[in-house]
Amino acid sequence: MARFLTGQVCSSLTRIVVTRTRHDALLDALSASFGAVKVGDPFASTTEMGPLAMSRQRDRVEGYISKGKAEGAKLATGGGRPRHLNRGYFIEPTVFGNVDNHSTIAREEIFGPVLSVIPADNEADAVDIANDTIYGLNASVFTNDIERAYATARQLRSGTVGHNSFRTDFSIAFGGFKQSGIGREGSTEGLLPFLETKTVILDAMPANVTVTY
Repeated sequence: MARFLTGQVCSSLTRIVVTRTRHDALLDALSASFGAVKVGDPFASTTEMGPLAMSRQRDRVEGYISKGKAEGAKLATGGGRPRHLNRGYFIEPTVFGNVDNHSTIAREEIFGPVLSVIPADNEADAVDIANDTIYGLNASVFTNDIERAYATARQLRSGTVGHNSFRTDFSIAFGGFKQSGIGREGSTEGLLPFLETKTVILDAMPANVTVTY
């Protein structure tokens, strides 16, 4: 997801919570995948990730990367400007491991290609960590067990929860919990803010009125 629009998406999946026993293996896999991303001209067919929107946004992302390292997270890949690009506001796809959920890069929205891998003691702890944020716009559950995916999704305080991928559908209700989003966009829920409820109370039902329930 960090490749899409260089991670400059409000619903990006930027925190990955995994049990400690799987942390190192996942971190290695993510590092290998992110390290192979081709960064460059967004109009080139071989490019997989383009630049950030502007200079000040790259400075902001670099500031978060510096904070991540200073606060003790393990920089697994990326973290700098691509050496083969001397123009444009490019930043390498970056992955941090052993991230403390109370650290800056885990608590704040970076809006850049930066992933934080956070270890959890077990599944219940993972849910607690996932919910321990002021945001709640989008999340995903990764498992081959559909029953566990549904049960876990029900516990997450997030407006949308996908399964095994970044998923969203703007034809149905889209919005967040807590400090993410205001109300809902799309579908019936998206129309409600534009409507007003009117109540009419009569002694009897008029003959020419049809009532639906």
